[in-house]
Amino acid sequence: MEDALVVVDDRDSTAGIVREAAAYASGADAELVLYVPLTEEEFDESLAALDEIGRVENKDYSDADALDVAEQYAEDVTEDSLDGFDVPYSVVTDVTEEVEAKRVIELADDHDCDHVFTVGRQRSPTGKAVFGDTTQRLVLNFPGFVTVQMD
Repeated sequence: MEDALVVVDDRDSTAGIVREAAAYASGADAELVLYVPLTEEEFDESLAALDEIGRVENKDYSDADALDVAEQYAEDVTEDSLDGFDVPYSVVTDVTEEVEAKRVIELADDHDCDHVFTVGRQRSPTGKAVFGDTTQRLVLNFPGFVTVQMD
């Protein structure tokens, strides 16, 4: 079990963490699992866009089609980041308002990943105390390796 899970979001730094994960996967002969969480708003926007396209094409699109949009986003983000690396990968999507460490750990376990790559955010000590810190929880609770790139 040397596979790795990469949390992919809309921040510019995502491409960097995907490249780091690809370098790891290439050296470890591992597979990558790209986790692309969508907010309800992003999901609704995808559905609305698909509805507009469906009206033009006279076709109905489903919630699954909207999740496919997220998968395509992950593929677009990773395509450039994985350039030069020959590593197999798969995409997992979720609709959630906030990425939770518990969900990342669950997905890593489901996909037999022993390494997680994520982008962290700088927060003040007060911010961590009031809002919590997903990255901190991930580092403290994931039973494998965690690589964090600060945003």
